[in-house]
Amino acid sequence: MLSDKPQAHQYILLVLLGAIWGSSFFLIKITLESITPVTLTAFRLFFASIVLSGLVLILGKRFPRDLQTWGYYALIGITGNILPFVLISWGELHIDSGLAAILMAIIPLTALLIAHLWTEDERMSLPKFIGTVIGFGGVILLVGPEALNGLGDSVLGQLAVAFASFCYGASSVYARKVGLVKQDPIVNGSGILLCASLMALPMAFIVEDPMSLEPSFLSIGSLLILSIVSTAIAYIILYYLLGAVGATFTALNNYLVPVFGMIWGFLFLSESYELEAFIALAVILLGIIITQIKGKVFRRLGDKFVMNAKGGEEA
Repeated sequence: MLSDKPQAHQYILLVLLGAIWGSSFFLIKITLESITPVTLTAFRLFFASIVLSGLVLILGKRFPRDLQTWGYYALIGITGNILPFVLISWGELHIDSGLAAILMAIIPLTALLIAHLWTEDERMSLPKFIGTVIGFGGVILLVGPEALNGLGDSVLGQLAVAFASFCYGASSVYARKVGLVKQDPIVNGSGILLCASLMALPMAFIVEDPMSLEPSFLSIGSLLILSIVSTAIAYIILYYLLGAVGATFTALNNYLVPVFGMIWGFLFLSESYELEAFIALAVILLGIIITQIKGKVFRRLGDKFVMNAKGGEEA
């Protein structure tokens, strides 16, 4: 059963998840300088699975023994890891990162709709819908509306990233629907990544030729950070939040991803930003806040507005 309202530490974890995944796009760019997309995906999953599997053993936890759960792990490994990782890596070879950030912001919209159709406890409400749309508008404002001018320039690259967004949203809701989120998040993350890596590694050797690559130390370092931080650690946070506060709230971290892209750029690349960027940040935060307003409160505000309007007309 979901908590009625996210707690302070869950908001902190949501922000942390956005910060972690906000760094993954430029890490992918660096890795792709000398490592090909499918190989990047396979070894990212492989190293992450080693980290989490080791953690499971160190903490004395146990993997599930039923085939049904491992079937869920395998399906989510494909739809929530292999497909989106490959699609994003390939898509970033053809489109700008700004447009990729906007397309990735489809995830909360996707999660909101699918959760409404698939689950009983994450129904769409007016505040959720309005807040999600406002947050999406904030992402466009942050990245810059001019990024939308690139729509149509590389249709396949854009479709790849957009479909990856859909996969992320759908797999998160599916994990809730089948009850995986009731289990230990470390075990879930480890099982899913283990299945995904076992499928992705042979694929890399069939589709590409990893042994012929000559990766730079910078690319290897970026790949390891992607594996340990952006995948292993992020998965623990992700599955904890999915179980505690649901897919719709958890998906909102994707509105924070471009925000942290801006912050990382300021900290590490000495980039400066105009007033519009901070307005966009305020819009995104406003959208997240609105999604957490209960429908009853929203309806009361609407009733008060109507009553005041009528009172004004009578006067």
